[in-house]
Amino acid sequence: MHQYIGKKKNFLFLFFILLFLSSINSKLFVEKKDSFYNLQYIEVKGLEKSINLEIEKNLNFLLNTNIFFIDKQVLEDQINKYNFIETYNIIKLYPSKIILELQKTDFLAQTIINNEIFLIGSNSKFIHTQKFNNYEDLPIVFGKFSAKKFASFKKTLNQSDYNYNDIKEIFFFPSGRIDIKNKNNILIKFPIENLQNALSIANKIINNNQFKNNVIDLRISNQLILSNE
Repeated sequence: MHQYIGKKKNFLFLFFILLFLSSINSKLFVEKKDSFYNLQYIEVKGLEKSINLEIEKNLNFLLNTNIFFIDKQVLEDQINKYNFIETYNIIKLYPSKIILELQKTDFLAQTIINNEIFLIGSNSKFIHTQKFNNYEDLPIVFGKFSAKKFASFKKTLNQSDYNYNDIKEIFFFPSGRIDIKNKNNILIKFPIENLQNALSIANKIINNNQFKNNVIDLRISNQLILSNE
């Protein structure tokens, strides 16, 4: 009888030991399974290497976070801090990697705001030149204007046959009128209305071999004034 009770106690002891070990293994399995989906890698591509690395560093606070629970809006907020980004694509590679594919806006012109040089992007934003160089060949824009106003002008110009790459300077006036000076220092004064038509007329005049002036005045409707300054 005592032998039977001893065997029973041993059996219960072994049973509880196995149950205990099973619980530990189960807990470890769950923890390992959960950590399997923790974010371990963030890759940013599409921009200059230094900027890609900067953005990756700024996103390091997301590492070791469960990739399923990372809010897309958090990533978008970080991307939107860089106003020179035009488009982006967020890719989650399960179980543990996120890739950000970024595209920089096109730089269309340069301007001066509060004695500092800014670039004007195709995304209708003013962009500080701190991170960029080699923009000296872009047209210089003078006057008070919004980036959206410039984008509207650029759109109109694209719809005409005037070559944007030939422009050296652009002048915005309070009245809403615009002048441009090309790389041959020919100044063109445009009317407020019918800008696209005026651009086409100016282009034809400039390409006329008999044109020898350096000022084309189209401000008055149905009137053309050619002069020298």
